[in-house]
Amino acid sequence: MKKFICRNCGVVNEVADDALKSNADWLECDLPMGFEWTLPAGKITPIIGDPIYISGFGENLSRSAYLDKYNIDPEIAYKLMRGKVGVQTASEILANQNLKMASAGSKMRSNK
Repeated sequence: MKKFICRNCGVVNEVADDALKSNADWLECDLPMGFEWTLPAGKITPIIGDPIYISGFGENLSRSAYLDKYNIDPEIAYKLMRGKVGVQTASEILANQNLKMASAGSKMRSNK
């Protein structure tokens, strides 16, 4: 048995010695092709300069390079994936209501 590490996914593959001797075909893993692999896996925001987006394959790409390669705006996709686009949680809604009530109460007290 001979062991190889797939260059695409890193999994160890085992191939029988006779398969190697007979020049039989054995395959490495194919890269994933689903849409989720084109979405950004992360974002690095440097102190100076433009953000760097990390692809599902571990590539570090600028916004324009990401657009060219995957035809997706990584900033919009990243915000949607992280739930940062116009979505409020219940705790945020309650906090906003409490702030409004507190400011309304202080206005009422100042008018007296």
